[in-house]
Amino acid sequence: MRTNVDLMREKLEKLKIRQTSLRVEAKGIARDIPALINPALVDLEEMDVTRAAAKMDDLVVRQAELLQLRARIWELEEALGQ
Repeated sequence: MRTNVDLMREKLEKLKIRQTSLRVEAKGIARDIPALINPALVDLEEMDVTRAAAKMDDLVVRQAELLQLRARIWELEEALGQ
């Protein structure tokens, strides 16, 4: 039978895996944005500003999720004495 501590450790591990996955996603999104709005690469008239804005929206969502995950991870780590 698993104890509460075991369940908390399992939850913590799942949260850390999700955090890593979200970081990879967010970094990919962040890397895409400059190429879409860089005037050295694309004429202003040709810039896909709408797509860049959508990617920024995606990045904001990922950041909010990461902040929420970080808070949950800290809470579990504190509860586990880590």
